[in-house]
Amino acid sequence: MAEGQKILVVDDDELMRTMVIESIGDTYRITDVGSGEACLDAAAGDRPEVILLDVEMPGMDGYETCRRLKADFDLAAIPVIFVSAHDEIEARLRGYEAGADDYIVKPLDFRELQAKIFGLLNRLSERAQLREMASYASQTAMTAMSSMSEVGSLLQTLQAFNSCTSYQELTEKTIAGIAAYGLEGAVQVRTPEGPLTRASRGDATPLEASVIGHMSGMERIVQYRNRLSITYPNVSLLISNMPLEDADRCGRLRDHLAVLAESADVRAATLIAEARTHRRGERIAAAVQRITRTLNDIDHEQRHTRVATGMAVQDFTTRLERAYVGLSLTEAQEEFIAGVCSEGIAKILDAQMAESSQQDKMTAIIHELEGMLAL
Repeated sequence: MAEGQKILVVDDDELMRTMVIESIGDTYRITDVGSGEACLDAAAGDRPEVILLDVEMPGMDGYETCRRLKADFDLAAIPVIFVSAHDEIEARLRGYEAGADDYIVKPLDFRELQAKIFGLLNRLSERAQLREMASYASQTAMTAMSSMSEVGSLLQTLQAFNSCTSYQELTEKTIAGIAAYGLEGAVQVRTPEGPLTRASRGDATPLEASVIGHMSGMERIVQYRNRLSITYPNVSLLISNMPLEDADRCGRLRDHLAVLAESADVRAATLIAEARTHRRGERIAAAVQRITRTLNDIDHEQRHTRVATGMAVQDFTTRLERAYVGLSLTEAQEEFIAGVCSEGIAKILDAQMAESSQQDKMTAIIHELEGMLAL
């Protein structure tokens, strides 16, 4: 316990005040007065840790003085030890009813007085520590509850990101996540089609869009007074009203907003990749359609050529047979010419058979491509 704590001694007997000062003056800093009125003034002017208050004084007695002390909001917490020549239970009860904390009987045993003062100050110190601990526990509990609420809001926002199917929806969910913390600002999602910027009030002003656009080249997290910027490759946040008056909350929000921005950036990257995959698929499908049409055209043309070739061979054979009659050829000549023609026709037919096999393979490829387009 710290030395030099203030004790106010109130007694109309100057000798009694002197004796008290001599007995405890080395341990405590003593102020002494001789009346109840002076006690009230001294207590208000130089707030003591304990008041030793005589009961029987002319004018305002100790009971009335104690009642007035306890009725004063600023002085009510000062503990009072009554000093009285009366040891009857009625006198003690009157003291407790007036609001005193302890009672000591004259003639004083100064060792008892020292013990009572020490015990009283010790209890006051313990109470103060308990109040401080309770206050700290309450503040810690409130902080924990606030932090849990903030984390809950963050988790809800992250879950909402998972269902976003467009850049517009992602910006709206991000603004809603910011608003859940009571904050205002703007968010920009940079897409292959250009940046999409939205503010808490709706569409971002040209100035807001310009400022947040330039943030892409800044450090990851930058705070200037109550403004906070968080930048990731695809997403930037600009907060305009960080709660600087609450440093703890400000720090927590900065951490939560960094996680929020990073998660939004991951979702934006996913949407960009999905869009690229979709466009690539569309280009592949278009190419497959063009190839299928071309192969179909080739297939029809080749089939038409085969039919035309067959008809031409048949016509050639008929005309050759007619020519034999008009040319008056010998039997040997006819056989020679017939052999040459038969050999040529056989080669044409063999070529057509090979072409037919390739044609069947091409037809199978066409059917496979058509099946892919139908998926």
